[in-house]
Amino acid sequence: MAIQRNVRQQAAETRATIKRAAAIGVTLPQWLRSALQQHALPPHAGLLVRYFVVPEQEGDLHTGIWLTDSLECWEFEVMVSRETQQMLDVEEFTNATASYPAVAAIPGTGPSFGYLARQVLHETRDA
Repeated sequence: MAIQRNVRQQAAETRATIKRAAAIGVTLPQWLRSALQQHALPPHAGLLVRYFVVPEQEGDLHTGIWLTDSLECWEFEVMVSRETQQMLDVEEFTNATASYPAVAAIPGTGPSFGYLARQVLHETRDA
């Protein structure tokens, strides 16, 4: 049986997940810096707001969302060598801003992921 969480708990959990991704992104590994620069996105002008690593046969598939300071969401999937931590392949790097609208309150779920990600971005910039 799934645990039932209220809207506030769901939003808090999503914010915590975004903050964990942002903390990982602070170190900005070279492969991510390179992928951002290849797409004309300044590495210092955004925040990693979603991040997962999936082990694959060729290496590790790093997936996530980069939120720019201009509030664009860029989804990426990058294959990275486990041994060298070098980027092997950029499988996806697309502007997905339309997929993550900033909605303050969605019935039953509360604020959208895009709304919470923008909040975390603004908090980190104001700190």
